[in-house]
Amino acid sequence: MLRRTLGRAASSKHATAASIAGPWRSGLRLLVPFVFLLAVPCSALSATSVPADSVGVPCDSLPEFKTDPHETGSQGNQISGVVRTMLQDRRGHLWFGTQNGPIRYDGATLICYRIRDARGHGVTVTAIAEDRAGHLWFGTDGGLTRYDGERFTRFTTSDGLPSDQVWGVFVDRSGVLWISTIAGICRMEGDAFSPFPLPAATRRNNERGVSSPWLAWLMTQDRSGNRWFATEGSVYRYDGDSLTSISVMDGQSPTHVTSILEDRRGHFWFATQNKGLIHFDGEKFTNMTEQFELGGTEVGGLHEDRQGNIWFVVEHSGAYRYDGVSFTNYYAKQGLTSHALHFVYQDRAGRIWSAGWLGAFRLDGERFVNVTRKGPW
Repeated sequence: MLRRTLGRAASSKHATAASIAGPWRSGLRLLVPFVFLLAVPCSALSATSVPADSVGVPCDSLPEFKTDPHETGSQGNQISGVVRTMLQDRRGHLWFGTQNGPIRYDGATLICYRIRDARGHGVTVTAIAEDRAGHLWFGTDGGLTRYDGERFTRFTTSDGLPSDQVWGVFVDRSGVLWISTIAGICRMEGDAFSPFPLPAATRRNNERGVSSPWLAWLMTQDRSGNRWFATEGSVYRYDGDSLTSISVMDGQSPTHVTSILEDRRGHFWFATQNKGLIHFDGEKFTNMTEQFELGGTEVGGLHEDRQGNIWFVVEHSGAYRYDGVSFTNYYAKQGLTSHALHFVYQDRAGRIWSAGWLGAFRLDGERFVNVTRKGPW
């Protein structure tokens, strides 16, 4: 069956601020609405599937996972040497996306699932999302993998993905699965992938180990239903019909956004790799890193907890919590010994987690504890 596929924006002509409704009048560029073209999405029916029981191994039975596999000494028997992301599924299981694949804690046992790429190599998990059916989706450096509770199914370029290097997965409120790869973004519709082209980035970030003009580092959705994408030096908002370029801060120099959060007040927060933490209250942008003299400008992992506190991580500076008045820093003296954290996450019990290089950490009172294969859970 023929389906409508998004084509590239036909123009990048500037619009005047007065022509744009809503709070984002300052610093916007309205791109011409997408031209919808008829195309046949690539079928994903040839995906490879394996039973979960055949690849699941208790972590205690495996050699220690280290940040550097060439390290000879123990690094504390971590869940993994690098934990990139985390999710608690609807059953309450904790999933860790690591450089050693997906790892699950079900309340009793820590299981490592040794899923493989098309060449038989282990994979690094870069992103995790859960869909309406309770299926888990893992973005990896060997394709997109779905876990339905019984089997792991791998999708690759042979099934229609733009690339097997997947860096982001996101399920929007309408149930659509979005996938960001190093060669572009696509959506999964039924059993097929449909491309969602964004303008190619022209402002490369040389500080990143991985860079691509077609990669979206961040995909999210605001309370109004708009989808947001952060690419190399650009931020876009998609309302379902047209794509709008958002100029964060002065717009005169590239702002490399890594994370976007809309808080409960409707304010927007932008974590950037080169300008620190930026706050937008509906009227103006404020560089919070400069105003509060926070440590470091390489920021990521934005998260709002149940109390409305804003959390984020900073390279070589640990994690910060903002309560609306002041910032509290957690780093080595508070037990958060990793110099390169990837995220902050709150589970359904209200516990705050952070992880990155050198494993996973959980907040206990005013200190973080290192959660290894042996816990404490």
